[in-house]
Amino acid sequence: MKKIKHSKFKNTGVLFELLVRQITLEVLNGDKTENAKNIVREFFGPNTELNKELRLYDILLKEKYSSETKADRLVETVCDAHAKLNQSALSKEKFNLIKEVSAKFDIEQFLSSPITNYKVLASIYKVFESKREGGYDIKDIFNSKITLIENITSKPSLQTKPTEDKKLIEAYKQQDKDLRLLTYKILVETFNKKYTNLDDSQKNLLKEYINNITNTTKFKDYVASELPKIVAELKSIKSKVEDKVTTIKLAETISVLEKIKMGKGVSDNQVSSIMLSYELIKELKSKIK
Repeated sequence: MKKIKHSKFKNTGVLFELLVRQITLEVLNGDKTENAKNIVREFFGPNTELNKELRLYDILLKEKYSSETKADRLVETVCDAHAKLNQSALSKEKFNLIKEVSAKFDIEQFLSSPITNYKVLASIYKVFESKREGGYDIKDIFNSKITLIENITSKPSLQTKPTEDKKLIEAYKQQDKDLRLLTYKILVETFNKKYTNLDDSQKNLLKEYINNITNTTKFKDYVASELPKIVAELKSIKSKVEDKVTTIKLAETISVLEKIKMGKGVSDNQVSSIMLSYELIKELKSKIK
């Protein structure tokens, strides 16, 4: 029996995540074509089989149970629901979706971005495929199912409370799909409201963060190269500031930035600190004659 070969091209969850990320980049770049947004609206409308399949992906990604028995039943129930989809229509919609994505974007670059929960998404795809067609390696399917059960029964990581921005985004994700399409746009607009208007440095930071959402080495290197520039600019501004209170605050900010040490990746708090530093530079430059 053969193993199921995972394909990003055929994984509805992966394709949707990549399209949403592309929407983000369109917003940040001021791209008026809105190609990604239009593609999502066309192919993930409420009456499409793709939308129905995406909702099943979402259930297996987000639902949590403490019992492995309940988790196993959930997987089976979702798989039964998937089997009832119009498979012919689903295949046709997926083919046309990939065709449209290939026409609008560099497909290799489009698919190259790292995906959060990639292993879980791939496991969902494999389990769905195994129910649709038989003859696959039982051990391979079993391992995929175990991955899903572990995801469903896993406890939330012990992290700090989510920021207001993240709370807002999560709230919108729970609503209608049309609102979910605006999730990342809301993120950018929220930043714009908080920081007046994003300048090029802030936009570049967000773009790098989005493109390397799993905190890859590339994003770590980008941040490491930016920190000395920020510190140098703050020191330059500090030498021109006459107000003692502002000078003290600048000195504290510089000290914090100089002490930043990144581990395997860049934390959300560190990203926020850099965003605030950019905003501080922008604000002080407007006041220095």
